[in-house]
Amino acid sequence: MPARFIVFIGFVLISFGAATQVSANWFSAFFNDIARETKRRQCWPAPFVALDRADVRSPFCTMVNNGWRRQNMLGEFYFKQGTGQLTEAGKNKVRWILTVCPEQHRLVYINIADTKKETLARRAAVEQLVAQIAPDNLPPVITTSISKGGWSAEQADLIGRKYLSTIPEPRLPDDKDSGGESSN
Repeated sequence: MPARFIVFIGFVLISFGAATQVSANWFSAFFNDIARETKRRQCWPAPFVALDRADVRSPFCTMVNNGWRRQNMLGEFYFKQGTGQLTEAGKNKVRWILTVCPEQHRLVYINIADTKKETLARRAAVEQLVAQIAPDNLPPVITTSISKGGWSAEQADLIGRKYLSTIPEPRLPDDKDSGGESSN
Protein backbone atom coordinates (compact mmCIF):
# COMPACT_ATOMS: atom_id res chain seq x y z
CA MET A 1 0.00 0.00 0.00
CA PRO A 2 2.70 2.50 0.71
CA ALA A 3 3.96 1.97 -2.86
CA ARG A 4 0.51 2.74 -4.21
CA PHE A 5 0.31 5.83 -2.02
CA ILE A 6 3.68 7.07 -3.25
CA VAL A 7 2.65 6.52 -6.87
CA PHE A 8 -0.62 8.38 -6.21
CA ILE A 9 1.18 11.32 -4.58
CA GLY A 10 3.67 11.42 -7.46
CA PHE A 11 0.83 11.42 -9.98
CA VAL A 12 -0.96 14.25 -8.13
CA LEU A 13 2.23 16.33 -7.97
CA ILE A 14 2.93 15.84 -11.66
CA SER A 15 -0.69 16.77 -12.49
CA PHE A 16 -0.54 19.92 -10.39
CA GLY A 17 2.81 20.83 -11.90
CA ALA A 18 1.45 20.46 -15.42
CA ALA A 19 -1.74 22.32 -14.54
CA THR A 20 0.22 25.13 -12.93
CA GLN A 21 2.43 25.42 -16.00
CA VAL A 22 -0.59 25.55 -18.35
CA SER A 23 -2.36 28.09 -16.21
CA ALA A 24 0.82 30.18 -16.02
CA ASN A 25 1.06 30.23 -19.82
CA TRP A 26 -2.57 31.25 -20.06
CA PHE A 27 -2.05 33.94 -17.45
CA SER A 28 1.00 35.44 -19.19
CA ALA A 29 -0.65 35.16 -22.62
CA PHE A 30 -3.66 37.08 -21.30
CA PHE A 31 -1.51 39.96 -20.02
CA ASN A 32 0.63 39.93 -23.18
CA ASP A 33 -2.56 40.29 -25.24
CA ILE A 34 -3.67 43.22 -23.10
CA ALA A 35 -0.28 44.92 -23.50
CA ARG A 36 -0.26 44.33 -27.28
CA GLU A 37 -3.80 45.68 -27.71
CA THR A 38 -2.99 48.73 -25.60
CA LYS A 39 0.06 49.52 -27.72
CA ARG A 40 -2.00 48.98 -30.88
CA ARG A 41 -4.63 51.44 -29.71
CA GLN A 42 -2.00 54.04 -28.82
CA CYS A 43 -0.49 54.02 -32.34
CA TRP A 44 -3.78 53.18 -34.08
CA PRO A 45 -3.93 55.11 -37.34
CA ALA A 46 -0.24 54.90 -38.21
CA PRO A 47 -0.05 51.24 -39.32
CA PHE A 48 -3.05 51.62 -41.62
CA VAL A 49 -2.40 55.02 -43.21
CA ALA A 50 -0.04 53.72 -45.91
CA LEU A 51 -2.45 50.96 -46.91
CA ASP A 52 -5.39 53.36 -47.00
CA ARG A 53 -3.45 55.83 -49.12
CA ALA A 54 -2.47 53.08 -51.56
CA ASP A 55 -6.11 51.99 -51.82
CA VAL A 56 -7.20 55.56 -52.51
CA ARG A 57 -4.53 56.07 -55.18
CA SER A 58 -5.06 52.79 -57.04
CA PRO A 59 -8.13 53.95 -59.03
CA PHE A 60 -6.17 56.98 -60.21
CA CYS A 61 -3.31 54.76 -61.38
CA THR A 62 -5.83 52.61 -63.23
CA MET A 63 -7.35 55.70 -64.86
CA VAL A 64 -3.94 56.98 -65.93
CA ASN A 65 -3.01 53.61 -67.45
CA ASN A 66 -6.35 53.41 -69.26
CA GLY A 67 -5.82 56.93 -70.58
CA TRP A 68 -2.39 56.03 -71.96
CA ARG A 69 -3.83 52.87 -73.47
CA ARG A 70 -6.45 54.93 -75.33
CA GLN A 71 -3.86 57.52 -76.33
CA ASN A 72 -1.47 54.88 -77.72
CA MET A 73 -4.14 52.80 -79.44
CA LEU A 74 -4.25 52.54 -83.19
CA GLY A 75 -7.92 52.33 -84.14
CA GLU A 76 -9.53 51.43 -87.43
CA PHE A 77 -8.86 54.86 -88.95
CA TYR A 78 -5.09 54.36 -88.73
CA PHE A 79 -5.17 51.35 -91.08
CA LYS A 80 -6.20 50.90 -94.69
CA GLN A 81 -9.46 49.00 -94.87
CA GLY A 82 -9.02 45.35 -95.87
CA THR A 83 -5.22 45.32 -96.13
CA GLY A 84 -4.22 46.19 -92.57
CA GLN A 85 -1.45 48.50 -93.77
CA LEU A 86 -0.80 51.68 -91.82
CA THR A 87 -1.98 54.99 -93.22
CA GLU A 88 0.24 58.06 -93.02
CA ALA A 89 -1.61 59.11 -89.85
CA GLY A 90 -0.93 55.64 -88.38
CA LYS A 91 2.77 55.91 -89.15
CA ASN A 92 2.91 59.34 -87.52
CA LYS A 93 1.08 58.01 -84.46
CA VAL A 94 3.56 55.12 -84.07
CA ARG A 95 6.45 57.57 -84.49
CA TRP A 96 4.95 59.78 -81.79
CA ILE A 97 4.51 56.83 -79.41
CA LEU A 98 8.12 55.73 -79.88
CA THR A 99 9.76 59.15 -79.69
CA VAL A 100 7.61 61.63 -77.74
CA CYS A 101 5.60 59.48 -75.36
CA PRO A 102 7.13 58.98 -71.87
CA GLU A 103 9.25 55.85 -71.78
CA GLN A 104 7.15 54.00 -69.19
CA HIS A 105 4.09 54.40 -71.44
CA ARG A 106 5.66 53.34 -74.76
CA LEU A 107 3.25 50.53 -75.52
CA VAL A 108 1.53 50.28 -78.90
CA TYR A 109 -2.06 49.03 -78.76
CA ILE A 110 -3.85 47.79 -81.87
CA ASN A 111 -7.62 47.59 -82.10
CA ILE A 112 -8.72 44.19 -83.40
CA ALA A 113 -10.15 44.10 -86.92
CA ASP A 114 -13.22 42.27 -88.20
CA THR A 115 -11.16 39.26 -89.29
CA LYS A 116 -8.20 37.52 -87.70
CA LYS A 117 -6.25 37.81 -90.96
CA GLU A 118 -6.62 41.59 -91.00
CA THR A 119 -5.68 41.82 -87.31
CA LEU A 120 -2.49 39.84 -87.98
CA ALA A 121 -1.73 42.09 -90.98
CA ARG A 122 -2.17 45.18 -88.76
CA ARG A 123 0.13 43.72 -86.15
CA ALA A 124 2.78 42.81 -88.72
CA ALA A 125 2.68 46.30 -90.24
CA VAL A 126 3.06 47.96 -86.84
CA GLU A 127 5.86 45.62 -85.72
CA GLN A 128 7.72 46.26 -88.97
CA LEU A 129 7.49 50.05 -88.52
CA VAL A 130 8.49 49.78 -84.85
CA ALA A 131 11.56 47.74 -85.85
CA GLN A 132 12.53 50.46 -88.36
CA ILE A 133 12.08 53.36 -85.92
CA ALA A 134 13.49 51.83 -82.73
CA PRO A 135 15.49 48.67 -83.54
CA ASP A 136 17.33 48.64 -80.21
CA ASN A 137 14.41 49.20 -77.85
CA LEU A 138 11.34 47.39 -79.19
CA PRO A 139 8.23 48.24 -77.17
CA PRO A 140 5.48 45.64 -76.95
CA VAL A 141 2.70 45.67 -79.52
CA ILE A 142 -0.54 44.60 -77.82
CA THR A 143 -3.85 43.72 -79.45
CA THR A 144 -6.93 45.00 -77.62
CA SER A 145 -10.67 44.74 -78.11
CA ILE A 146 -11.42 48.17 -76.62
CA SER A 147 -12.77 50.39 -79.35
CA LYS A 148 -11.05 53.68 -80.00
CA GLY A 149 -14.14 55.58 -81.07
CA GLY A 150 -13.79 58.91 -82.75
CA TRP A 151 -13.91 59.97 -86.39
CA SER A 152 -11.78 59.61 -89.42
CA ALA A 153 -9.57 62.53 -90.43
CA GLU A 154 -11.83 63.18 -93.44
CA GLN A 155 -14.89 63.59 -91.20
CA ALA A 156 -13.05 65.89 -88.79
CA ASP A 157 -11.74 67.96 -91.71
CA LEU A 158 -15.21 68.21 -93.24
CA ILE A 159 -16.71 69.43 -89.95
CA GLY A 160 -13.93 72.00 -89.56
CA ARG A 161 -14.38 73.31 -93.10
CA LYS A 162 -18.16 73.58 -92.69
CA TYR A 163 -17.67 75.48 -89.45
CA LEU A 164 -15.23 77.88 -91.07
CA SER A 165 -17.67 78.47 -93.95
CA THR A 166 -20.35 79.70 -91.50
CA ILE A 167 -18.18 82.45 -90.02
CA PRO A 168 -19.39 85.86 -91.29
CA GLU A 169 -17.01 88.16 -93.11
CA PRO A 170 -15.30 90.67 -90.83
CA ARG A 171 -16.62 94.23 -91.08
CA LEU A 172 -15.90 97.52 -89.39
CA PRO A 173 -18.67 99.44 -87.61
CA ASP A 174 -20.24 102.44 -89.38
CA ASP A 175 -18.85 105.89 -88.54
CA LYS A 176 -22.26 107.33 -87.76
CA ASP A 177 -22.64 104.90 -84.83
CA SER A 178 -19.61 106.24 -82.99
CA GLY A 179 -20.45 109.98 -83.38
CA GLY A 180 -17.11 111.10 -81.98
CA GLU A 181 -18.41 111.09 -78.41
CA SER A 182 -16.77 109.22 -75.61
CA SER A 183 -18.89 107.05 -73.42
CA ASN A 184 -17.29 107.90 -70.06
